[in-house]
Amino acid sequence: MEETAVIDRIEEGRLAVLLVGSDERELIVPIEDLPPDAKAGQWLRIRLEDDRLVHAQIDLPQTQAVAARIQDKMALLRQRGRQLRPE
Repeated sequence: MEETAVIDRIEEGRLAVLLVGSDERELIVPIEDLPPDAKAGQWLRIRLEDDRLVHAQIDLPQTQAVAARIQDKMALLRQRGRQLRPE
């Protein structure tokens, strides 16, 4: 069964910490099990068998959508911050 996951972080340059599914359960995998250009913050489509990663593919549309959503929120926060500053 295919699931979504985000690469939360890379530890010691050799292990990737994935947050899998809507419940964001943590899965630690060797970095060589991921696509070669994978990096923290990217979303993946993954397949697990017996809680073992057997396939991972970067989900570029999801990664771009989340990045755009974060950018929009940051812009809104900056705008609100300017409005709250005393003149």
